[in-house]
Parts: sequence; C-alpha cells; structure tokens
Amino acid sequence: MKTGYVRVLSFIMTVCMLCITAACGKTADEDAWLAGAALDKEETADELYEKALKEDVLVVYTVSTRATRTKEAFEKLYPGLCVEIRDLRSPNLVEEVEENYKNGLTDCDVIICNDNSGQFKERIVDTGIAYPYLPSDIAEKMKDPGSNDMGSFTYEAEMLFYNSGLFDECPIENIWELADECYEGRIYMPNPLHSFSTYAFCGGVFEYSDELTCAYTDLYGMEPDTGDEGIAEYFWKSVSKNIVYTNSSDEVLEALGSGAADFGIMVSSKLRFMDLGYDMAPVYDLEPFCGCRISFCAMIARNSDNINTAKLFIRFLYGETDGNIDGYRPFCTEGTWSVRTDIPDGSEVPLDEIDLFVPDQDYMIQNREYFEDFWAGILESKW
Repeated sequence: MKTGYVRVLSFIMTVCMLCITAACGKTADEDAWLAGAALDKEETADELYEKALKEDVLVVYTVSTRATRTKEAFEKLYPGLCVEIRDLRSPNLVEEVEENYKNGLTDCDVIICNDNSGQFKERIVDTGIAYPYLPSDIAEKMKDPGSNDMGSFTYEAEMLFYNSGLFDECPIENIWELADECYEGRIYMPNPLHSFSTYAFCGGVFEYSDELTCAYTDLYGMEPDTGDEGIAEYFWKSVSKNIVYTNSSDEVLEALGSGAADFGIMVSSKLRFMDLGYDMAPVYDLEPFCGCRISFCAMIARNSDNINTAKLFIRFLYGETDGNIDGYRPFCTEGTWSVRTDIPDGSEVPLDEIDLFVPDQDYMIQNREYFEDFWAGILESKW
C-alpha cells in the first residue's frame, strides 16, 4: 500500500520539477516559493491548521457553486480560518489566473476547475501556474492515483438528457436521431466556446469517426455521404440545425424544466435538481455514446501566500484521511462519481455502465485551433 502513494508523491514532484525546468523566465523568488511550499512534505491536518492560523483569507477560484458549502463546513471545523469563494465560468477562470500570474499578483490560492478540454492543462498546469497537492494518506485511497496529475477529486459527465415530462422513456436509441427534423429548436446545449465541459464533448467526438460511421449505417442502412467533410463535421452540422445554444448548463436545465426542450446536453451534476421537480432524465444507453466523462480538479496556485490554508482546504475537499469529512459531500451527489475507493459514488449507476468516452486532452490541445474555427463557423451560421 505504501509503495502506491510513494509513487504518487514521486510523480507529483517530477511534474513540479518539469514545470520549473520548462517554464521560461521563472525568477529565483518563484523557485523559492515552490521549495517553500513543500508539496511533498508529510503534514497532518492539525499541523497545517496551527500554521494556517497565522495566514490571511484563503481565496478560491471555482467553477462550481458547491464549493460554497465546502467553505462553510471548512470554516466551522477550523475556527479562525476564512475562505473567500469567487465563482467564475471556466474560460474566465483561466484568464483570471493567467493575468494574476503575469502581473505578479497573489490574488488566488486554490483553483477548482473542470477540464477535459485541455485548456486548463495547457495554459495553467503545463506552464507551472498551478500544482496538484495529494497528501500520501489520501493518495493511497484513490482509485487511480498514478494518473492524478490534474488533481482530480470527482468525476462527472457532459451528457444527453431527455424531458421526462414529455416522454415516458428516451425516444431515441442512436445519437444520429438528434438530427431529425422533428427536434428542430428542441435541443438545448451550452455554447461549446463558453463551456469547457461542452467543448470537451463536442471536440472529443472527432476522435470517434469509426463509431459515428457505424452508428449512421446502423440507423439508416447505408454509408453516410459526407462529401468533402469528415464524419464528425457532418454530424455536428446536421445536429446543429436543431440546437438552441445557451450560455450555461443552468439555461439547459431551465429549458427542460419549462418544457421548451425535448433534449438537453449538460453536465451530469444537474441531476440533483430532479429532487426539486425538474422533468428530466439522463440518457445512459445510446449508440455510439451519450456523452463524455469529465473531471473536477483542485490545485494550488503558484505564489499562493496562504499555502498551509490551501493544503488544509484541499485535504478537506478530498474528504480527509477517513473519507467522512463534510468537504467532499457537496460534490458527492446524484450525477457525480467518487475518485476514492472508500467513498461511494453519488450516482447509483456506475460510470462503466454508461456509454461515455474520455476525451484525450493532448488531442484536444493539438487540434484546438481547428475546433475553435469550426465551432465559430457553426455558431455564426446559427446567429
């Protein structure tokens, strides 16, 4: 067991050292910060708390409002510590963190972001602007610790939902059916250029040309005639005719709730709103896929002035050593899946029983310019 988390710590330190070596123009002060941060040091929660009491307010940049509940529970458990939550959309969060770093500001301590689109990895992690922190006593309880260089603390999905108030069961079995004329203006989806998770799904589809082709042939009984276009381009142009683009998953949720939408593509954590009476249901079985897996990560911003509080907060967010701390509970709801072996999933249906793919972040990074141009053209034609 011990070998596992020693390997994780070695991996994290390797990432840190590579970032130092690769990052151009790093000052001696910045290198001193990384050494002083001691991200591989064995420290208990009590030891961190004692040192954190001498620090200032912890500032958390987050794309999830659920972090507010973690803040409240954290401040209750650790009297004297204060946390400020700043809720930002994914693209804005990345821009803010980049700007802070370029301007030498230490305005952000902890970053909570989703990323399978590759932007957070490319612009924040690979550049050494943020670092993962995974204490050994928690690392040994992770399902897949060796691949946690992004500091993932929960899994979700960007996936298809249908309106359960209009349909007793999902009316389609094949994703190509979303292109049918009867669904014109009845499919809602966030603008992929405004949402990392939607972008991950929209771009990740391009990796699955064979699956898309087979699904088309199964549905229509013939090979697709895409002309000079690739099958993924043809798919999205066909389906986009029926899509209403929104600014966020919240607007997709409201469209389903109001009956304006037959289908919605949004983040799976919105499933928790079913308890509030929203007429929606997830699509778990769809040929060839119903969405993609995404993850939420928690990282420490380089040059944080409150490193001990940051470490303590991330420990709390992960669920501490015993897995029963309130910090993890806000992120352990219907539509989420645990990264730990000792904390059950928030969802009854396991991830491996859902037709999801996992986007390749390097693929997304390599093809970013093409994807952004493609989607800009799609959106321009809609507006």
